Amino acid sequence: MALPSHLETTSLRLYLLNIQSKILILGNGGLKTTSTYQEDYHLNKCVQTLQKIDIELKQLERKNILTIKGTQIIGPLLLEIND
Repeated sequence: MALPSHLETTSLRLYLLNIQSKILILGNGGLKTTSTYQEDYHLNKCVQTLQKIDIELKQLERKNILTIKGTQIIGPLLLEIND
C-alpha cells in the first residue's frame, strides 16, 4: 500500500498490524527522532503494544473465540493488554 505523496517525506512513524492482508489495525506512533524505533522509549512501547495485541488475537483465533473472515473479525474484541 503506497503512502500519499505528502507523507513520503514526513518525520512521523505510524505502526499497524496487517491481519491476513485484508484488515489493518492502526496503532500509535510519533515523531522520528532516532534511527530505529527501539532507540525511542515511546515508539518502542507503541510497537510492543501492537505485538501483544497481535499475539492475543492469534491466541483467540486458535482457541476459536475469534474468527477472521475476509475483512471482519468476528467475536469479542475486548482485550486486556498489560505493559
